[in-house]
Amino acid sequence: MSIGHDPGVAHPRHRWLDPLLAGLLAFVVAGVGSWIPSYWSDEATTVIAARMPLPDLIAFLGQRDAVHSVYYLMMHAWIGLMGESEFATRLPGVLFTGLGAAGVLVLVRMLTSRMTAVLAAVVYAVLPRLTLEAIEARPYALTAALAVWVTVLVLVASRRQSWWWWLAYGAGLAASIATFVPLALMVVVHGVFLALAPAQRRRRGARHRLLGWSLSTAAALLATAPMIGTVLSERSRLLGSDDPSTGADITWWTVLVEPWFATSIAYAVIGLVLLILLGTRLRDRARTPGSVVLLGALWVVLPVGLLLIAGLALEPVFQARLVVFAAPGMCLLLSVAITGFRRRWVSIALIALLVVASAPTWVLQRQPTGKGGAADLRQIAGYIEQQARPGDAFVLDASGTVSTRPRQAFYAYPDRFDGLDDVAFVRSGAAEGRFTDVTLGLDDETQRAELQERLTDVDRLWIARLQIDALDDPDLNTLGGFGYDLAQEHRTGRSVVYLFVRPDGRG
Repeated sequence: MSIGHDPGVAHPRHRWLDPLLAGLLAFVVAGVGSWIPSYWSDEATTVIAARMPLPDLIAFLGQRDAVHSVYYLMMHAWIGLMGESEFATRLPGVLFTGLGAAGVLVLVRMLTSRMTAVLAAVVYAVLPRLTLEAIEARPYALTAALAVWVTVLVLVASRRQSWWWWLAYGAGLAASIATFVPLALMVVVHGVFLALAPAQRRRRGARHRLLGWSLSTAAALLATAPMIGTVLSERSRLLGSDDPSTGADITWWTVLVEPWFATSIAYAVIGLVLLILLGTRLRDRARTPGSVVLLGALWVVLPVGLLLIAGLALEPVFQARLVVFAAPGMCLLLSVAITGFRRRWVSIALIALLVVASAPTWVLQRQPTGKGGAADLRQIAGYIEQQARPGDAFVLDASGTVSTRPRQAFYAYPDRFDGLDDVAFVRSGAAEGRFTDVTLGLDDETQRAELQERLTDVDRLWIARLQIDALDDPDLNTLGGFGYDLAQEHRTGRSVVYLFVRPDGRG
């Protein structure tokens, strides 16, 4: 017996054609313009990790970012075949988004009508959070797809009541958790849904289903316990050392809006109205498929709520991107809200309105500086590459917040600096489990003296700083004391690039 709607009543052609078309739609929507934005710091870390020799990468993962181990290993193989261009490194995210949209259609079709399933896939394709993650060289589009398909597996296993399907669910769950440990929170979503779903209580075999879920879940958690322990231990250690990577500001916006709608206020407002309308008609079972609403609500609320509770009990760990895998739950709720109107043209108009509302954010996400607070790493690297001469030196500021450091341009686009002297470099941070190198700067007196010595034979020096931390008169006087005059000043999105030359040199 199935939980809710039996997909067997669907036309055989629709069983494979609908998911295929949904996946293609999401793939196209996600992929267009994916190559346009500059890398930002988080994507630079992916590229840094992926380009490491395999033994070095494995050693590095023993110290840092164990939660992304599977993704980094996958990207290591991927860039070996496809290269490091923005299009190549973001293509997996685009593919995973298509896979997730296809899975959402399959999932919702198992619970209710084909119309609702199709609209859920469309919502998935245009949900601002998912269109953002689709073009990130990060694992979050993959986490959403895994959450969708492992939920499909638990519903199939529940319907078939076969131990082979429960084994498949356990294996899929274990693989998902190994890929991204927070996906273990889906265990709670699945367990509560199987216990509370109306169809579960009405049908025979409920105990068998709960037993199958319990055993397969226990096996998956046992198999992934070493990975879970490693990630929790690493996170505790890094948080204890004032690591800034998690526990960012937690506000109503970062909890209620950002995980689903990213920066789209228009989409968020429309979504809120639809959810309110959905809430007003929950008792009308003819227009509100209870199983879909229950699953969607659990999927949205539980992962976020559990992370927030963990943050209160331990250390703040919540970030919107950590719960991207909960975004498909919002797609379920919105699709039911849209299809709950008696006149079909209203539903069509509403889905069209959501598509239109998503368009401005979609376009902004695909601008040259559309990532990471207007990241301009490619603009910095490109300008220096065009203007520099062989033998020039560069000092890209590596102070301040990691995500905005101009030196990230060198990590993201090292080929643009070929033939130039990384004169400020001291040592790699990889041995210490860091994505950033130790470098010299102008602001420290001891480092400044060593940097001056290294610049003895350098006639042309490129410096990049954030515009809010641009070189001031004391800095210019210091460089003048090194024998340099300011020759060029060029502003990129959020940075400024300077060229200093020695009057008596080759500049």
